[in-house]
Amino acid sequence: MSGMKSSTHPSETLLERLKDLDAQMHALLIERAQVVQGLIAAHRATGDEGPVLDPVRDAERMRLLVERHEGDLPLTAVEHLWRDIVATCAFLEAPFTVHLDGGAELLGMLDAARYHFGFNPELEAGSDAADVVGVVAGSQNDIGLIALSDRSDLPWWRGLSETGARVTARLPFLVLDTRPADLPMLVISRAEVPRDQQDVIVYDARWGSVLPGDLMGQGIEVVSFHRSASGVDALIAVSADLDETEALKACADAGAEPDVLRPVGGYTAAIDIESDTNEEFETVVTIVSEG
Repeated sequence: MSGMKSSTHPSETLLERLKDLDAQMHALLIERAQVVQGLIAAHRATGDEGPVLDPVRDAERMRLLVERHEGDLPLTAVEHLWRDIVATCAFLEAPFTVHLDGGAELLGMLDAARYHFGFNPELEAGSDAADVVGVVAGSQNDIGLIALSDRSDLPWWRGLSETGARVTARLPFLVLDTRPADLPMLVISRAEVPRDQQDVIVYDARWGSVLPGDLMGQGIEVVSFHRSASGVDALIAVSADLDETEALKACADAGAEPDVLRPVGGYTAAIDIESDTNEEFETVVTIVSEG
């Protein structure tokens, strides 16, 4: 019939809207990469080059992402996309390799590595955690992933230092009851992170006898430990609010002051999505035990 106007089905309108949004997101990704390249050039011109992956900056951006997230889209999907974008831009600046703890379950390590660092970096499996520490210590930009277990076959953390390879992050950063890539692990790199920008300090602690029994009662987490005929080596996590003297006292109050207490890095405290509200999580600092 003449004179009748054709109507557009609502689904067609929504599909067109999706096409527009896809184009906008793509354009923004391209623009973001261009801004990153500009920042790289500016930093190189002034000699102010920081780490390729800045764990403190990345944690702060993740907190902001959690703050503004809403709707039915799973937060872990957004986290994965965001981490892939950041890691890809970092890779464009300076290619890096992710070294995996060969003593851990390989599929879990691969899953976590790709989830957190994308598909651009090469993945290499070391023979064990100590091997990963050694390789990262000799590289400027490479990253190591070491799976956490309550009891370790060897005190691999003895190879860490504040001038070489050190602990710079703990994963997963977003704590959920059910999530992909949930293998507990530490990120090892040579990124220098000021102590006042960390929530948790990690120490290489050694006792010539037994491990003090009340460390958790003093707010100290035993991340992992290794027992030998000469005593106990432990990787412990302590709130950054305590300096080394106070950390030693806390160990003594728990039962015994260690023979060695050596800082080997630190990290930003995780965000517990299940218990923290948008208003609360910024100020919540908890040491999350995966054991």
